[in-house]
Amino acid sequence: MAEIFQLRDPLLAQRFRELLRRWAPDRPVRIVHVCGTHEITIAQHGLRSLLPENVEVLEGPGCPVCVTSTQDLDCALRIAEKGAILCTFGDMTRVPGSRMTLEEARAEGADVRVVLSAADAVEIALRNPERPVVFFAVGFETTAPGTAAVLANRPPENFFVLVSHKLIPPALGALLSTPPVSIDAFLAPGHVSTVIGAGAYREISEKFRVPIVVAGFEPLDILYALSLVLRQGRGGRGGVGRGASGGG
Repeated sequence: MAEIFQLRDPLLAQRFRELLRRWAPDRPVRIVHVCGTHEITIAQHGLRSLLPENVEVLEGPGCPVCVTSTQDLDCALRIAEKGAILCTFGDMTRVPGSRMTLEEARAEGADVRVVLSAADAVEIALRNPERPVVFFAVGFETTAPGTAAVLANRPPENFFVLVSHKLIPPALGALLSTPPVSIDAFLAPGHVSTVIGAGAYREISEKFRVPIVVAGFEPLDILYALSLVLRQGRGGRGGVGRGASGGG
């Protein structure tokens, strides 16, 4: 608990504010984070008020549920309508496909069940051996290992997975390749980077000459990462850095 308070120390936050102003260039800077938890911390603690006027922090594709394709949603809907037990996370049931949401399909009689993990879906398959059970798997690199672990552990023959996992590095590359999008740097999510390693961003950073800094999820984690971004940007170069101090 003491470490959390240290990562929210207002005096240290003011020191980072001074660093951000010292290292901010004269031109506008647009920094994109790609994790919803970063946005929650930034909003809850008013971190944008500490930034120089010409430094803007924008929300990126931080929610794997929101970026799930309509095609995948429609596929899950057809599976549920054909009589399988469809298991997925709660948020996924409220995202509209081309015809309806999974929640609406459940109201019309489809067997759609909310689970907390792929392992929960396996338990449902074990209890219903006469029916196919399909886990609609969504999420970035943090949830993909859980799906893989279940498949590697010899699940029952009536258990299947509809895979809709996403990868963070290709998403960053897609954003940078889409004109007229102007992005000067990224904050990479600490938990995803723990799984894939900071080196996974190096190719994108070098190709587009854009700094990418891994950030934890406490206020000082984010301010520290932003200061590293601005320091790298002063040299007009890309590069991958680690700004997580243990809070994320």
